[in-house]
Amino acid sequence: MGRRLALLIATYLYDDAGLRRLTAPAHDVETLAAVLRDPEIGGFEVTTLVNEPNHRVGEAIADLYRDRRGDDLTLLYFTGHGLKDDDGRLYLATRDTRRDSLIFTAISGEQIDYAMEACASRRKVLILDCCYSGAYPAGRLAKAGDDVHALDQFRGRGRTVLTATDATQYAFEGDRVHGEAPRSVFTRHLVEGLRTGRADLDGDGDITLDELYGYVYDRVVAEMPQQRPKRQDNVEGRTVIARNVNWSLPPHVGHALTSPMAGDRLNAVDTLDHLYRVGNGLVRARVREALLRLADDDSRMVSAAAAARLRALGAEPPASPEPPEPTEPREPAEPPVRSEPAEPAEPAEPVGARAPDPEPAAPQAPSESPETETGSPAATTRRPRRHRPRRRRTRSPRRRPPGRRLCPLTSPPPKSTSPRLVVRRVLRRPGDSPYRRLRHRASRRPDE
Repeated sequence: MGRRLALLIATYLYDDAGLRRLTAPAHDVETLAAVLRDPEIGGFEVTTLVNEPNHRVGEAIADLYRDRRGDDLTLLYFTGHGLKDDDGRLYLATRDTRRDSLIFTAISGEQIDYAMEACASRRKVLILDCCYSGAYPAGRLAKAGDDVHALDQFRGRGRTVLTATDATQYAFEGDRVHGEAPRSVFTRHLVEGLRTGRADLDGDGDITLDELYGYVYDRVVAEMPQQRPKRQDNVEGRTVIARNVNWSLPPHVGHALTSPMAGDRLNAVDTLDHLYRVGNGLVRARVREALLRLADDDSRMVSAAAAARLRALGAEPPASPEPPEPTEPREPAEPPVRSEPAEPAEPAEPVGARAPDPEPAAPQAPSESPETETGSPAATTRRPRRHRPRRRRTRSPRRRPPGRRLCPLTSPPPKSTSPRLVVRRVLRRPGDSPYRRLRHRASRRPDE
């Protein structure tokens, strides 16, 4: 990876009395240097020159473009006053610049163009936050009009030029100054977009020059409609000027990850996969954290999709925890044996006391297997078993479907409430009608 070098030039003080009457540029170069020098944002090797004379500034510009490689990134920033002569040539004013001798006391645009042309770097950035003025001799009109045409003077391959404006705000006629210009806000919005990360318009974690210009242009025009920034580039690919350190997941992705609907979380997996492929290292780290959370989702469909994306992106999903080994059940501990209280000792008998009468001997219990006189064991008597009557199982009466009548011939006889009473149906004669001539005869079962 190539080096990233930046040279920041700012001139607020001038020896020329006419230049001192112009609106001084804002003191924003210190904040811009801090942002570009930050290793988390810009990562540039920054050199700052403030209110330096012409020869010091020329040497620093020559050192910036000398001995560079093709993959190096160079950035030249200038804030101050730009002067345009009657032939339309552009000069950048330094502290010792004199309006009547611009060729020898100012930095011409042609010198910067020659230095950039001789540089081997394929990515060269030039940012001009200048308040342009027309320096004409007294009584002579400008030949090139009011526009500076700064972009036309820095055309070349591998260059990107950003200007705060391209019109002259002041005009010198001898020692007289005409016109007025408010203080430029171009650098302030430039620093704000880099420091806060708001210039990352596509949300991929990188701030390119195209995104930075689009962000600054909208802010400058909204605040000062009379100031119109311009841009010109001739670079292959995109030039990343800084990283968005405040990057976070887009709001719609954050809502999808916390949605109770499994379909929303499943759709977020595709968006996270796209961000991982186009994002930088910071974006990939945070996207991987989100995919790891989805891999543990309670929905099997979401967790399987997240695990598959992690494997496709080269990140292993978290291993599922192994189930704990079954432990053998412990035998219940035996209850502690309670010790019986010791019996109280009997009081000692006094000497000469009468001994108690001996207790009668208890009758001996017969042995389990007594023998008869002949020597054979006697027959043991068993206790007769108690006869328990068997319970009669009763069936629940079948329910008749509604609207169905029973046939007296085929239907079983109704059961009586008494278990010993049987009801029978008998016909009087074989030719009688079974529905009208019925006689009920009850008979009792014999006792068992």
